[in-house]
Amino acid sequence: MKVYRNLSIKMKVFLMIVLILILIISMAFGSLYYAYSIYDKQLYDKSYRLLNLSSTTIDMELKKLESMTLTMIADRQIQEGLKELRKDDSDFTGYVTRQMIADRLWTHISMDERYIQSVHLIDSQGKVSRYGETILFTEEKSARMTREAEAGNGAVRWLYPDDSDPMLVMVREVRAYDPMTLDKLGTLYLRINIGRLAQDYAGVAAEESDIILKAGQELVYPYRKVADGVTAVLQPLKSGAGYEIKEMNGEVAFVSQKQSSYSGWTYYNYVSYNDIFEKTIWLKNTMIIVFGIAIVIIIALGMSFARNLTQPIRSLISQMKEVQYGDLDSMDTKLMAPPLQQMDEVGLLQRTFRQMITQINTLIKENYANQLIIKETEFKALQAQINPHFLYNSLDSIHWLAKKSEHAQISSMVVSLAFLLRSSISLKQNVITVAQELEIVKHYITIQNYRFQKRLDFHMEIPEVFNTVSIPKLTLQPLLENAIQYGVETMIEPCQILLYAEPFDGKLAIVVEDRGPGMEADFLKRLLNGEVETRGTGIGLLNIRDRVRLAFGEEYGIYVESTVGFGTKVSVLLPFPQEV
Repeated sequence: MKVYRNLSIKMKVFLMIVLILILIISMAFGSLYYAYSIYDKQLYDKSYRLLNLSSTTIDMELKKLESMTLTMIADRQIQEGLKELRKDDSDFTGYVTRQMIADRLWTHISMDERYIQSVHLIDSQGKVSRYGETILFTEEKSARMTREAEAGNGAVRWLYPDDSDPMLVMVREVRAYDPMTLDKLGTLYLRINIGRLAQDYAGVAAEESDIILKAGQELVYPYRKVADGVTAVLQPLKSGAGYEIKEMNGEVAFVSQKQSSYSGWTYYNYVSYNDIFEKTIWLKNTMIIVFGIAIVIIIALGMSFARNLTQPIRSLISQMKEVQYGDLDSMDTKLMAPPLQQMDEVGLLQRTFRQMITQINTLIKENYANQLIIKETEFKALQAQINPHFLYNSLDSIHWLAKKSEHAQISSMVVSLAFLLRSSISLKQNVITVAQELEIVKHYITIQNYRFQKRLDFHMEIPEVFNTVSIPKLTLQPLLENAIQYGVETMIEPCQILLYAEPFDGKLAIVVEDRGPGMEADFLKRLLNGEVETRGTGIGLLNIRDRVRLAFGEEYGIYVESTVGFGTKVSVLLPFPQEV
């Protein structure tokens, strides 16, 4: 942060533009990649759903074929023929029986012969009744089929395509059902064209896609058309179903998988990643290039903008440095307004600076001319200081002369007048104690008692505990003067004036209360708003209120109450220290 604060405005503006640019680009990239990720996921899900549909359809067809084999081996005529061949296998009888069995086999497969390459039924004599393509199995393949059929105990078992036969073979034993002895009567082989079945129901999984069926590590489809490297990479996912991206034969491929609950086989569908996302990848690369060009352009524009913004400020700083070193004479030619002055904030700042320097030069010249007048004024002010001292000395002489002539009243009034004069002229203290303010009040009342005699009934009751409380100088005396002017002077009979102190809402209130004629509420409101021209000393209520607030805060000041015919009460609110 310290380094940033010390950078120039040009660099700060440039960094701000770069940070905003990075933020906007990051948000744009994030949004686009988020959208692409959703799009990719939808493609993945669609590919997986299509594979799921294809595998389900193939499983349904295989279940139909299994059901058809069950119908075959349970066929009464086939059962009777196989039993008869166990008893009599003569040439004629065997031929007729096996021909009948072949006809029955054709009857059962005639509806699904599209996917059945051939059907073989081997009787107890080891001879074959067949329908469809003629094929000779190797001894090893025949022995393996027999073992698988026996291991199935009447259930379906599968033999996968190999070099001797590219067809999927379904084998199962034929057992005696009537009566239910379950004696072995023969073995049924059903050769299924799995390639044609997969093309019909799984070829729609995706364009340019490849469908692979595996039973464990055995390849079911397509046989001898898939590279060994691809087959080795295709292994079941941990979840049993889903999709992932794998590297196959040097290229990245999208692989989705579905495990069959019927056969236990795993269906794979793999598509070249670049084939699916070729346009998406092109858009991403194009977007990166466009954003890169935009960054370069915006940075160049940002540098130009920052330079144009700070150049006038640099010029202004240069002029300020010349003023700092006092070179005002050379500023006259530079203060001329440029022909094309910009009127933005910086232009207004330059204009204001030129006006300020011009005014400073004028003031300097005027100040030089006024120095003689100031010196002369100071000399006259020193002479004027003699006048108050002359007045004090004169009053003091009158005091001693009255005292010598035994005129006690004159002496007392002169002493009080001198004290009041000295207190009002002295500027050493603006805030004094209550005790000092009460001394001023006493001298003022002394003079007024000689003036009004019995018409002034003044009472002061302020405990000495409040003597140390602070109060602005000449606060109470103007209030007493107002009470005399608006109370005593307007009445013929004696007017009572009270000066006392009391607590008020956590503060100290010093109250000046008179029993004079009082004021109407409207007049009092206009008086407090400064709308009434006062008479007297000129130190009115508003002046006192402002001085108290200035000294102690806005929560202090004065509070006025007045009732026509009952008098006026003015409270001065002062801070009330806890120790007091």
